[in-house]
Amino acid sequence: MTIDPISLYQTANKIGEMDGKLQRRTPFNESVGDVAASMEQALTKAIAQLDQTQKTADADITKLVAGEPVDLHQVMLQMEESMLKLNLALQVRNKVIEAYQEIQRLQV
Repeated sequence: MTIDPISLYQTANKIGEMDGKLQRRTPFNESVGDVAASMEQALTKAIAQLDQTQKTADADITKLVAGEPVDLHQVMLQMEESMLKLNLALQVRNKVIEAYQEIQRLQV
């Protein structure tokens, strides 16, 4: 069986063309800007929610200290929720920093 170099070349070109078409159609070809924008939106939303939780807890603590009628249990729950969300945010931040540092250590 002999291999015709011309048909082999043509087949390789067709495979290359098909590969190029497949790469353009995959969902993984999002631009870096699109991924960064969606990541920025998610982080901004999470930080805004964390900030709102902190502000709500602070306002209730201020009311409690001022002697205004507030439910002590509700104040304690909001304080605990606020602390848990802050700790979660810190852990996520630490994991992101660790991942970034690991990427920096990769040999190229």
